[in-house]
Amino acid sequence: MELYEYIHDIFNGLKNPSVKDLATALKQIPNAAKLSQPYIQEPDQYAYGRNAIYRNNELEVIVIHIPPNKETAVHDHGQSIGCAMVLEGKLLNSIYRSTGKHAELSKSYFVHEGECLISTKGLIHKMSNPTSERMVSLHVYSPPLEDMAVFEEQRGVMENS
Repeated sequence: MELYEYIHDIFNGLKNPSVKDLATALKQIPNAAKLSQPYIQEPDQYAYGRNAIYRNNELEVIVIHIPPNKETAVHDHGQSIGCAMVLEGKLLNSIYRSTGKHAELSKSYFVHEGECLISTKGLIHKMSNPTSERMVSLHVYSPPLEDMAVFEEQRGVMENS
């Protein structure tokens, strides 16, 4: 079976899933690292590759590729919750604390191959790949992503743009 077919079979029945449901479903995909290979995209408009491979009314599944020494912008996920599983490499997840219009770094931690990171509603974070190898991860968000806020650095703090 192809990755898309596994995703459809596993995720299609989920209604109003919790982050635990999303993590459990992600971990049910056999050989996810191998099956994701055809969906990995090189960076285009962002510093990382992003390929939305599945979407229904309840959720959206995205393959993210962060090349060596690249990172995402600091962002939230709007009204969505999410879970991401690292398929290849390792990811540095940096969590920010909102201080109104600004966000300040709170903590950072590594997520290794086979591990998941959880994104609760309102979480502000940045994903980085500080290594010399690429990082590939599989993300699922519910509901599908809309109205994400991106923060830009202004005078040492992150500002909602």
